[in-house]
Amino acid sequence: MASWMFRAARVARLEVAGLSKAALQVVWTSGLLRYGPHAVRSDLDPEAKRRLTVFLINLRSMSPDVYDLLESKHSGGFAVASPKDYAMAAAIVRLVSGNDR
Repeated sequence: MASWMFRAARVARLEVAGLSKAALQVVWTSGLLRYGPHAVRSDLDPEAKRRLTVFLINLRSMSPDVYDLLESKHSGGFAVASPKDYAMAAAIVRLVSGNDR
């Protein structure tokens, strides 16, 4: 799907949420981010989160054929994300919001 279609879909979701298109400002764009995050519900059982993390981290080495089915465009495997992975994006948001603490 073309990148403009992704942008249009995101803008449409924000408008449905009550934000005016005129109030939106693009402050940063990039290509596809490597190994985009997988999110789980915050109320998911901690043991289920742990098992899912272990499964994904070990998937490439333990079951390469299954890994290829899930992540055919990425060859690096899964890694646990941390706040430092989003430090640049957070700094940009702080800068444009005037909250550069």
